[in-house]
Amino acid sequence: MHRLIGCALAPLLLFGRAATPAERPAGQPGFDASRGRALYSANCSACHGEDGAGQPGTFPPLKGSRVVTKDDATKHMQVVLEGMQGAKAGGVRYATPMPSFAASLDDADITDIIDYERSAWGNHGKPVTVAEVGAARVKSKLHTH
Repeated sequence: MHRLIGCALAPLLLFGRAATPAERPAGQPGFDASRGRALYSANCSACHGEDGAGQPGTFPPLKGSRVVTKDDATKHMQVVLEGMQGAKAGGVRYATPMPSFAASLDDADITDIIDYERSAWGNHGKPVTVAEVGAARVKSKLHTH
């Protein structure tokens, strides 16, 4: 926790402000928790809830999700980029489609959302980088940006 806070505060201490997404080195994590929370709230919370609990039988929870907490974030990035429908989580099949965000959000936005989801609600998933999201986008069926 202290390390995360230290990483988030370092740009403020050095430059008097947080780094913008464009200033983040592509291969380094640059998670901005408040930006991630705001992007999650605007793009994801209507379905998955502000608390990440989802809606039983309709939208899967992100809190405690194996996709969100697994060290390998490939599937997590793929789902956010490409969307999903008919997935099974916790023994429940979710037929309601999740839209793709590849066309509407850039790599920095998706990185902050994923890193927020991987660190919120008691989740402890490994953070992703802008470069990893960019590489996942290139591999995606919906390659955009």
